[in-house]
Amino acid sequence: MSYSLYDASIPLAENALKSLANILKLAEAAPYAAYLFTARIHPDMLPLVFQVIIVTDTSTKIVARLTGVEPHVWEGEVKTFADCYARIEKAQEILATADKDIINQRQNELVSVGMGSAGTFKMTGVNYVNGYVLPSLFFHLSTAYNILGKEGVPLGKRTYLKPFIGQYISHQTSL
Repeated sequence: MSYSLYDASIPLAENALKSLANILKLAEAAPYAAYLFTARIHPDMLPLVFQVIIVTDTSTKIVARLTGVEPHVWEGEVKTFADCYARIEKAQEILATADKDIINQRQNELVSVGMGSAGTFKMTGVNYVNGYVLPSLFFHLSTAYNILGKEGVPLGKRTYLKPFIGQYISHQTSL
């Protein structure tokens, strides 16, 4: 069995979304939950709500860019935990539509990637996944985790990792 571009992207994005939902559930239970959307690690970094937006947006753009369709256009603001969960659910729905064969066929085709003020670049599908998507997903997921940890939300390594590793560990093992 070979490991494909689809395998390296879609399942990891799905797990990142599950991990994000896990950490947000713990944040929502905190007595100071409403404050957390604007919390930051450092004043020059973007807040928790931005991290949620980027993880969900990046996840859905994988499907768009690697299948040649227009990216999903997100509507409405993210102001509540319900908004966060709705975004995560929509991103999961979009990932579920990903066509494995098309994604694997496009690994060497060029895709356009917007990099903010740096401009738009073209790169192969495999370079897009390995050089942009995965680092971006993990950076923003980790930043959300770190913001919440800094604010005293009782997170643990398992909260973050369970969606990634839980499926590979025997069900008799408590994770």
